[in-house]
Amino acid sequence: MRQRVMIAAAMATGPELLIADEPTTALDVTVQAEILELMADLQHETQAALILITHDLGVISRLADRLCVMKAGCVVEEGEVRDIFRNPQTAYTRSLLDAVPRLDRARPEDRPHLAAPSKNAPVIVEGRDLKVWFPVRQGWLGRAKTLRAVDGVSFQVRQGETLGVVGESGCGKSTLARAILNLIPATHGVVTMLGRDITHAERHAMRKARKDLQIVFQDPLASLDPRTTIGAAIAEPLSVFRRDMTPQARHAQVAAIMAKVELDPGLLNRYPHELSGGQNQRVGIARAMILKPRLVICDEAVSALDVTVRAQIIDLLIALQEEMGLSMIFISHDLAVVRQISHRVLVLYLGRVVESAERDQLYGDARHPYTRALLSAAPIPDPEIERTRRRVKLLGEPPNPMDPRAILRFMPSRLPDDPAARFTPPELREVAPGHFVAEFDPPAEAA
Repeated sequence: MRQRVMIAAAMATGPELLIADEPTTALDVTVQAEILELMADLQHETQAALILITHDLGVISRLADRLCVMKAGCVVEEGEVRDIFRNPQTAYTRSLLDAVPRLDRARPEDRPHLAAPSKNAPVIVEGRDLKVWFPVRQGWLGRAKTLRAVDGVSFQVRQGETLGVVGESGCGKSTLARAILNLIPATHGVVTMLGRDITHAERHAMRKARKDLQIVFQDPLASLDPRTTIGAAIAEPLSVFRRDMTPQARHAQVAAIMAKVELDPGLLNRYPHELSGGQNQRVGIARAMILKPRLVICDEAVSALDVTVRAQIIDLLIALQEEMGLSMIFISHDLAVVRQISHRVLVLYLGRVVESAERDQLYGDARHPYTRALLSAAPIPDPEIERTRRRVKLLGEPPNPMDPRAILRFMPSRLPDDPAARFTPPELREVAPGHFVAEFDPPAEAA
């Protein structure tokens, strides 16, 4: 909504030129699709020229007529969009196109292989009917209402497996991650690690479990102490959990993990503000991996990075997973990235799972209208495909998440008129082996 306000303000005077500087970078795929469609319509109506600045080649393939590729302040290639996408002339442009994850194809042959976990591998983390509800008071004298941030989510993550969690902002992805780590208390349900309940664990038991539970945050710079050197930040988990280690052994282990994440040892005494975004994200990964945990949660860990750096971080995570045998929960609103790195995928909508399946099942045969809308909204970096493919749209305004009936958006046949009335929420049903879809009314995507 704020982005629409800015577009309206920019177009109010009827300009001949509109410069859009990363207009969709921080937006979910469905909102991004709406903003791009709005900009295209306004441009058609006003005949204004548009300069679109972005690192998202999918956005370029949808809107741009001509493309200018820049590197280190210089233009390295320029021409018609279709010509550059079809036949790039420089190695840098080819590297950008190769680094972009795509929904319409599997991982390129020259990228690290994503090995499938064993079906008999032990379950590292399991959640059963996990709920996290928050009381929210509207106004000074208003009654408190309940925000069901996570509302009955169940999942399993086996050793060596990556579970992708996708959905728009506000669907409960980050709240789910923090509930798994017991950083916020669960209202209901239980999370077990290797069969042990960690949701209701005592402080001492939870402290021991944290050695095997780590997280990589979205903003690498904000998650690091600006007053602490890179070496000290990476070594901090060792200082907490391995107090028996000598300073020499600790330094050697920090140097070893820095080499694994491809960080120059010369950066050891640098501070976060002296590093790039990609380097700081590698520091966050090194800090999470140094204890060799059983589970790492990546919460939007690559969403703020450029395409080439993002590809490097994804390849790094896959390589570390294969080497260490660790499990991951990968949270993102970028479905193309999730396809590259995940074995199974959960699709969340307003705190509930609406679809769950093996990666290829979900991307090849999405059943729920919300999943299909997410996939349809994600741009494909190919002008020929992007400008001709059919889009699935969810019409109407999103429901108020404070209204418990909001979960019936895709099943209006059960929608009661009275907000206080009891109703049966949509249930997950197995439509194919391992493929679960929440109930919905057939015309939901067109209504």
